[in-house]
Amino acid sequence: AMSKKKIARIRVKTAVHKKPKRAYADVLRSLSKVLKINRDVNSPIWYSGEPERESWGDWPIRVTIWNIFKGSGGEHFYNDLRLLCFQSDLIMLQEALLSHRSMAELSLEGFLGVHGASYERADKLRDGVMTLARVRPEHLPKRVLCKYPEPVLKTPKAALVTQYSLGLGKTLTVVNLHATLIRTIKRAQEELEHLIERLPVDEGPLIFAGDFNTFTPRYFRAVAATLEAKLGLAYVPIPGDPRRAMDHL
Repeated sequence: AMSKKKIARIRVKTAVHKKPKRAYADVLRSLSKVLKINRDVNSPIWYSGEPERESWGDWPIRVTIWNIFKGSGGEHFYNDLRLLCFQSDLIMLQEALLSHRSMAELSLEGFLGVHGASYERADKLRDGVMTLARVRPEHLPKRVLCKYPEPVLKTPKAALVTQYSLGLGKTLTVVNLHATLIRTIKRAQEELEHLIERLPVDEGPLIFAGDFNTFTPRYFRAVAATLEAKLGLAYVPIPGDPRRAMDHL
């Protein structure tokens, strides 16, 4: 969703390739890493890369939203990522698994990447959300943990808030959210309200996007209504995207 003010044109891209199939052994191995996690992550914000410019310049800003599923897909994944980076100015990733190597691989030339960790796994890799932009954030980024963790394993989800200068004293605020997967509609709304209360106070334009995990029309309507009522945002359809359940702008 974005501010109703007609301050910009935004082109949106989303990766629509089929997810690579994962062997059951890979799934079980991944789950084993989150049986014991560190929720109190020291220095949850990491940076990597160097932006190509200091301001956005001419509109539109080209936006990509992608839950990268911890980078599954090997070289095919990185080929897709490089192509999307080439076509984008602002990239909002979810399930970005962080290591020193992956941070360098995910932050491609001309982009500054900011990673907000939701938790640290037993193998010391950090799972979270990552925002890449061709410009440098104007203020310190902020990571906000979702109000409710996932049931059973109690793994938290998170949002990353970054702000960028538009010039003439205006600031663009970007909220990159990976919402909790299993929760009631009421808790989905409470999760958003918890996040909204922690956003910086700014009257400039706002982009609020990510993996909202809205699997039914009722979930989507509740989320959209909350964002409209609390922030005055309007839903932006992603052209040609058949996956209406999760990723939204």
